[in-house]
Amino acid sequence: MTKKDEPILRIEHLEKYYGDLHVLKDISIDVAESEVVVVIGASGSGKSTLLRCVNFLEHAQKGNIYLDGEHIKPVNKVLNRIRQDVGMVFQHFNLFPHMTVIENVIEGPVHVKGVPKKAARERGYQLLEKVGLEDKAEIYPEMLSGGQKQRVAIARALAMQPKVMLFDEPTSALDPELVGEVIGVMEELGKEGMTMVVVTHEMWFAKEAADRVIFMDEGVILEEGAPEQMFSAPKEKRTQEFLRQILNT
Repeated sequence: MTKKDEPILRIEHLEKYYGDLHVLKDISIDVAESEVVVVIGASGSGKSTLLRCVNFLEHAQKGNIYLDGEHIKPVNKVLNRIRQDVGMVFQHFNLFPHMTVIENVIEGPVHVKGVPKKAARERGYQLLEKVGLEDKAEIYPEMLSGGQKQRVAIARALAMQPKVMLFDEPTSALDPELVGEVIGVMEELGKEGMTMVVVTHEMWFAKEAADRVIFMDEGVILEEGAPEQMFSAPKEKRTQEFLRQILNT
């Protein structure tokens, strides 16, 4: 795995409040290029809010975020460019129902980045092939399963050629039998060197695909480490309790 000395994503002392509710408490994370970081924790621990702050869909009250060495400030012109470099896949697919699959995939490159439509379509077909959906390019999202829609959403995010991909519980809205097809695409991206920060309850993905696992609890990073250490010998009692409950051991 090729990594720069400087992290491609640096989060420093992030603090986020919703009124009196303190959701993120002094969160600091460095993510190296090509690293796959999986964030786990109970619902309400701040995991999704963290990702939304990284992509500036939410604004933290304190802290700094750096992407590829650049300090990101929440100014609209800067944010539009940053969102091109930080792809995000949500729990729900957010595809445009009136557009075909290929039109959904090329919408960003054509209208945001100014890529010529022919070139964008060629790239779009390549990405649909990557996620196993090249035969679905000309149909509409309503004709797809949930797993297929999520794979289209991944292809759409990749079409912007991001430096980092964020995944916010991408399988939580799927039927259990469809989870594997989405996780399989994510595993392949990790093997190809895509930098990824993934919030998920799929512990087997964390075990097999993560370089590092972060456990969040009540808005703080309680523990982090390599998957083998986190799953076989977590140090914190709260981490042990969470994993025992979620793994039914």
